[in-house]
Amino acid sequence: MVGLSLLLAAAVWAGCLLWVPAVFSALEERSTDLVWRLSADRTDERRLIIVDIDERSLNEVGPWPWPRGTQALLIQRLAQQGAQQQVLDIVFADTTADDAKLADALRLHQPVLSQVFALEQGGAPMSGQLQGALGWPTCPAPFGTASGYLANTPGTAHTGRAYAGHITPRVAIDGMVRQQPAIVCYDNKAYPALGLVALMKGSSEVDLVLERGTGWLDAPWSLRGASPSFSPVPLDRRGDIRIPWRIHPDSFVSVSAADVLAGRVPAGLMEKAWVLVGSSAFGLNDSIATPFNGVSAGMQAHAQIIAGLVDGRMPYQPRLAPFYQALAALAGLSLLVYLSGKRRFAAYLIPLVAAAWASGLWGVHALLLVQQSLWLGWVDPALLVLAAGLALGVVEHAKSRIDRDRLYGHLSSYLPAPVAASLALQPPSSAIEASTRQVSVMFADIRNFSAYCEARPPEEAAAVLHAFFSIATEIVAQHGGIVESLKGDAVVAVWHADPQGGGSDQHANQALKAAVALQQAIQGVLPDPAPEGLEPLSLGIGLETGPALSGSFGLASRRTHLLLGRTVTIAARLADMTADLSHPILLGEGMAAQVTGVELLSMGTFMIDGLKQPRHLYAHPLISAPRLDTLPHNG
Repeated sequence: MVGLSLLLAAAVWAGCLLWVPAVFSALEERSTDLVWRLSADRTDERRLIIVDIDERSLNEVGPWPWPRGTQALLIQRLAQQGAQQQVLDIVFADTTADDAKLADALRLHQPVLSQVFALEQGGAPMSGQLQGALGWPTCPAPFGTASGYLANTPGTAHTGRAYAGHITPRVAIDGMVRQQPAIVCYDNKAYPALGLVALMKGSSEVDLVLERGTGWLDAPWSLRGASPSFSPVPLDRRGDIRIPWRIHPDSFVSVSAADVLAGRVPAGLMEKAWVLVGSSAFGLNDSIATPFNGVSAGMQAHAQIIAGLVDGRMPYQPRLAPFYQALAALAGLSLLVYLSGKRRFAAYLIPLVAAAWASGLWGVHALLLVQQSLWLGWVDPALLVLAAGLALGVVEHAKSRIDRDRLYGHLSSYLPAPVAASLALQPPSSAIEASTRQVSVMFADIRNFSAYCEARPPEEAAAVLHAFFSIATEIVAQHGGIVESLKGDAVVAVWHADPQGGGSDQHANQALKAAVALQQAIQGVLPDPAPEGLEPLSLGIGLETGPALSGSFGLASRRTHLLLGRTVTIAARLADMTADLSHPILLGEGMAAQVTGVELLSMGTFMIDGLKQPRHLYAHPLISAPRLDTLPHNG
């Protein structure tokens, strides 16, 4: 059963992974978005200052695009404020008459420029002049090839080395930006991302080297530089940078471009800092979705990348990640199999253990991502363990239900069904658990059975007794009663007062009808004629209605269920007296007072063994008696 459960869980998991892999990927990405939000650093980041072309800037300076002179002035003001390096998340695509003013400012201060590529759109336009290609002889795999681009106007070009990086995002299926291509190929040339170019310029790096990872903790690919200050940049299998959303957006110091142009920036704020110029204004169409906000300025992604590159803390998935996930899944499955083999371990806890294991994998993933920048992944093994936990839980629950039903079936065959049902739902106890109720009791005994057992083979006696017990049980159940016990060659049955919401006298009538039916049915069961030398077997039935104590008694390790009281004693004595009074069914005065619709036969008053007061007895007119007075009774 365990193997079948695991096989079923693996089949469901593999089917989902094959047919809806995007769901697995989206779940992992979204869960990691939560990790970034929970662990984001809220300390002020002053190494990188954001200059925002915001709505206030457009209101004060004018609508975008600003005149080239204004754009050049912004660059000059930033240099005057002491900015060590300027990174412009702006593409100067439009040609104007005063491009020379901007070209002079660019040549003088050499900021890092931006350009955009079209990676997935077919037939994209080509505008401007591309700059900043690496010195590679060709653009190798795994980088994608662009079908078009939007670059800066040739009027802004200047002599000497041009620093330009692409700002092309990798937009996920849910609209979120979590990766950026490190390199984009166009015309067999390699163009690096804006953050890479900013790091290259800051570390005086001339070129980069692409390397394939070989160690277990290595990324599939990495970009390295000759300068020691240029930390290796890990890339995924398709050559993307995973954006490290480590810094909360509110932690970046942001200054309005209008304040920079107007000279309202606090002195020393930008001294020796890197400055990222971008726009959050609604009309400039530079919005992306991030783990922190559904609508954020595009420069937020570049700010996070630059900060991660400077710190050398870029998240990546190491080559050992698939082996770790397989080991995690195997360990989780082994734990579930072990627990499923523990008989005392509740089946419903197995899915909870699987859920806890999945949560633990997410915790390990989050901890290593935040502390070591390792993206190990957790969804694939977690979902496999969850599927196995659910399958094992369902199977174990079904198995426990089958075992419980079988045990209850056995228990209810030895005890009254309500008693068995009650015991199945409570722990063993050594206390007295009994209650007094108004009942009708039938005591049906086979007369002369002891002599029959002595004279006949045990197998034959057992067959007679088995047939009697079977018929008696069926008839009692058909008439709404419960077989309380099977004692030797006697059946004790009980009818509780008002068992199904009827009148309080119904249980007496039901008991009497069951006695009559049993007498009629037993005629074809008892041997007739009797074996030679033996008196014939016959059935004597005693009936009485009154209070009785019913419950369980004894130690928790050995209990018994009993029906006690004067009512039970009278019914048993009446069964014994049926032979002496030559009537197969005798009723006590308690039942006689309750029975309706039947003319009972008065047998007179008799002393009953074990009782101090005489009792008036009645008989059912099933057979004739020598001398009886007819007594109309209640109906």
